[in-house]
Amino acid sequence: MSQSIVIVIPYFGPWPEWMNFWVETCRANRTIDWILFGDSEPPENRASNVRYVHSSFDDYRALLSARLGAKVRVEHPYKLCDFKPAVGVVHAELVKGYDFIGFGDLDVFYGDIRATYDDSTLRTYDVLSSHSDRISGHLCLMRNRKDVTTAFRNARGWKEVLRRPECLGFDESNMYALLAGKSLFRSANAKSIRSLFREAYSTPGAIEDMSWFWKDGILTNEFYPQHPFMYLHVMSWHNNRWFGSQPHVEAGAPAPWSRLPKVVQMDWRDTRKSGFMISPKGIQPIERRRYPSNASER
Repeated sequence: MSQSIVIVIPYFGPWPEWMNFWVETCRANRTIDWILFGDSEPPENRASNVRYVHSSFDDYRALLSARLGAKVRVEHPYKLCDFKPAVGVVHAELVKGYDFIGFGDLDVFYGDIRATYDDSTLRTYDVLSSHSDRISGHLCLMRNRKDVTTAFRNARGWKEVLRRPECLGFDESNMYALLAGKSLFRSANAKSIRSLFREAYSTPGAIEDMSWFWKDGILTNEFYPQHPFMYLHVMSWHNNRWFGSQPHVEAGAPAPWSRLPKVVQMDWRDTRKSGFMISPKGIQPIERRRYPSNASER
């Protein structure tokens, strides 16, 4: 029997402009479930494996405090990143029965996740990160086992996460130090957790003007047409914070997508038939001249 997976994402505020495309890439991963918490109505595109739980930001903060047994300081939704490793504790009832719990972001487009995280890999490891040098906050899977779901309590800086309002990067750096054995606070329980830190090359640099193609649930790009990717993380293309921190980028320069009148330049309904292209120029129909003829010959 396949290892079951659920990915839980809290997101408050309006959905990103590309939300209907995000949902479509979830739909193609039919054996994986997503649960979203937020204060917006569900997007136009609906998929049977994507569930929406309506919650106010205040109610979600109260839920965090109740489940973690301490008053938490969360003044801005971005701070919720620090609490990603606690998703199995905060949402224990919702994720009961799943083999793996994931956390992630909405600025991604999924390819075939199980082609990378197949059953053999899932049986071998308890935590799976798509970066080699840190926990990948945009997609990380954790075994739904108590020592794994509560491991965050053993990571250095956990008490600070509760009491400080700013985002501390706890989900990526502190958890990596614990699970990779680089933390002075590494516990006996953490030593029993089998972790895979393997680079998936899912986050192109801000200055990489390259086109990615999603079609029939498969994600490739123009330089590696026969290599399917697990997902694409467009952080550096849409977020000025990360674009401005990239090498060889002029300080204060706006991210490519923030300069566009519209990021989405096609109807999401057309994706099931013809797919879509993602690049620093936005989300567009696939240009046949850029789409390698052998991209589907795998």
